[in-house]
Amino acid sequence: MLYLIVILSAMTLIILFNVLLNSALYNLDFWYIVLAVVLNTISVIVVSGIVATLVRQVLPEKWFNEMDIKVSKKEMRFYEKLGVKKWKDLVPELGFFTGFRKNKIANPKSIEYVDRYILEINYGIYVHFVSIFASFLIVFIYPLKYCLMFGIPVAIVSVILHLMPLFTLRYNLPKLKAIKKMLINKKLKETN
Repeated sequence: MLYLIVILSAMTLIILFNVLLNSALYNLDFWYIVLAVVLNTISVIVVSGIVATLVRQVLPEKWFNEMDIKVSKKEMRFYEKLGVKKWKDLVPELGFFTGFRKNKIANPKSIEYVDRYILEINYGIYVHFVSIFASFLIVFIYPLKYCLMFGIPVAIVSVILHLMPLFTLRYNLPKLKAIKKMLINKKLKETN
């Protein structure tokens, strides 16, 4: 719900800003501005979907299984200063697209489950990171002279909306690695 509110509010602000500056710049029709903002918003969502699909379908799972993403204590403090604990649950969780929900740790006693969770976090970190840059591809939808009116503002909102899950995933990763390490140590003790 938060994302929907942010998207609709940002679209409204971008439209209003452009309508106010329009007569001084390009004298575009009101509906042209509205359509341009809506089209750019839909396009940036499509671009993110394409990035996610390509990462999941084209890149080998092995890369993401073997990824060892490091998150420093300094980075964790940065996320805490941003208030990640307060808003991380407001970030939409789209795990239903991949058949693995990440809104809670459903089976923290299973190494296989925790491994899959870490794999999904690795995918998510990569997808959101690439999507941050891919968001700016929408500046080419309309002539470049309009990029400051439509493409760049919409892309900036997209970047912010990708940073939130990226930060959340990176914040949760060390906790999952600690759970995995604990489970491995427990299993080693049981076998010895």
